Amino acid sequence: MKEKGKIYLAVPHGMCAGVRRALATADQLLEHFPKPVYALHELVHNNYIVGRLRTRGMVFVETLDEVPEGAVLLFSAHGVGAAVEQEAHRRKLRVVDATCPLVKRLQLAAARESSPGEVLILIGHRGHPEVEGVLGRADGRRVFVVGSAAEALQLPEFPGEVPVRLLAQTTLSSREVDEIAAAALSRCPQLEIGPGVCYATANRQAAVRLLAKRAPLVFVIGSPRSSNSNRLREIAAGAGARAFLIDGPDELPEPELREASVVGVTAGASAPGELVEATLKRLLDAGFGPVEPVISAEEEMTFRLPPLP
Repeated sequence: MKEKGKIYLAVPHGMCAGVRRALATADQLLEHFPKPVYALHELVHNNYIVGRLRTRGMVFVETLDEVPEGAVLLFSAHGVGAAVEQEAHRRKLRVVDATCPLVKRLQLAAARESSPGEVLILIGHRGHPEVEGVLGRADGRRVFVVGSAAEALQLPEFPGEVPVRLLAQTTLSSREVDEIAAAALSRCPQLEIGPGVCYATANRQAAVRLLAKRAPLVFVIGSPRSSNSNRLREIAAGAGARAFLIDGPDELPEPELREASVVGVTAGASAPGELVEATLKRLLDAGFGPVEPVISAEEEMTFRLPPLP
């Protein structure tokens, strides 16, 4: 067994302003309205948070048909399409929209046709709620979803007079988005770049790159469905570290810990601080320490809460 050394902690890590806003909104609804309170899809992609909200009286549904008429319904931080909003209104649901303002900006960009006949290219993961919500704002326009540079190179060649705009899911790898955008630009020289990867995603990715230079073993706290958490693990691995995505301290791999001398810790934008603290405590109890921050950026972003019904 190797002698234990420091725990390097990426800064920033964990919850972003959009997730904090969504959770604060959920807290208000659970405090001020009769149970159950409904949420369309998981509020954020984190098992711990979803489980805690369920125990407090929140019911997560996948379709509006599961919500009784007149009930309180929370839209998740990932956003929804315009048709979902219209159907919720038709069913007289008391809607509270917790869509992250930066996702909302992406939706507005998809909804706004800056030039007649404009084509949209959306970089993202098909089926992800954020991508579906953005597609649901495009109002019947031509939209191409691409998930890789290879897919971008298969885009049709649009005549030069056809305006083409590129958008990107907020939680992707910023470097991968740049690569895909470059491939798309090679097909569409007239391409204009719109909103994409958000500040919180970019900051956490920069921090984990620094972390991987210090720690050959990196733990990313986040749930398997979390896009931004998966990107952090991939980036750490790509930078040379052995990287694991864990839901919390109970998933720390004992064989790797026995052989490690130093470790790195970060957390996805939907992972709560208590899971970070619990993971650090488990590592300290295992003989690692002290904790040393690896700072990439300082964050002060906050968002106002949406109005309640």
